[in-house]
Amino acid sequence: MQEILLQAALDAGAEVRRGAWVRDVKPGPPPIVVVEHNGQVHEVQARLVVGADGRTSMVRKWAGFTVRRDPDRRLVAGVLFEGMPAAPEDTSYFAVKPEIGQMAILFPQGGARVRAYVIWPADTGRRLQGEGDIPRFMAESVRAGIPAEFFAQAKANGPLATFDGADTWVEHPYREGVALIGDAAAASDPSFGEGLSLTVRDTRVLRDRLLSHDDWEAAGQAYAEERTRYYHILHTCTEWFGQMFYELGPEAEARRAKAMPLIAQDETRIPDHMFCGPDLRLDDGVRRRFFGEE
Repeated sequence: MQEILLQAALDAGAEVRRGAWVRDVKPGPPPIVVVEHNGQVHEVQARLVVGADGRTSMVRKWAGFTVRRDPDRRLVAGVLFEGMPAAPEDTSYFAVKPEIGQMAILFPQGGARVRAYVIWPADTGRRLQGEGDIPRFMAESVRAGIPAEFFAQAKANGPLATFDGADTWVEHPYREGVALIGDAAAASDPSFGEGLSLTVRDTRVLRDRLLSHDDWEAAGQAYAEERTRYYHILHTCTEWFGQMFYELGPEAEARRAKAMPLIAQDETRIPDHMFCGPDLRLDDGVRRRFFGEE
């Protein structure tokens, strides 16, 4: 995907510099990027600087944005398997075991290859990492509810790694000519799989605001306001899902005992924002239906 986007930028007239290192970003006006290239350091002025450098963004740090972070509640481990013909290639699997706060997910990739994930409570302190933990990863997947026969011939075809699941975000991802998009603006808990969708939406929204404003300062502010709006809708929704499917203890069990029979009778009680997007209604009435309070 990166190469496709770079080629599209080149075709549109952009200059792509490979082997260059950004050493600093100074908010404007005008914003300035300090670049090291071919052993020389120089400053580049820009009309707009876009930071798209991930959840540990240096652009965000250099530009002086304040980062907020949720408590550490979940860990997410993922690996690519081959040799899984028993897992149907036209079906993704989500297995949830709320009584232990654990979920396992399978995304078939074709050719008996499957991307697999396990999510579990962060306070267990355990992390699955490297080839030696592959059997444990399979066992935890089965423990969450994935059929054991799916893994009968499975072999890892890539590294196994564990990631922190806490959301991190900037309340207003624009200041003085610097805009943040994707995980640099807000990194959603990866167990809910919203990261790429947010990044693509950010790109579209920022583009549309720039095209609709002659004043790019106003465009950047408008982008940040809209980005904050839809991120917080998704954040609220994922918080509710976490309370319903991951939280442990008597209060969480009572919540599920009330809500789950009603959801089984009417699946429209489940908020669909993570699949259909943040433009759906999200208010206390939606929450009450989801939690079985009405």
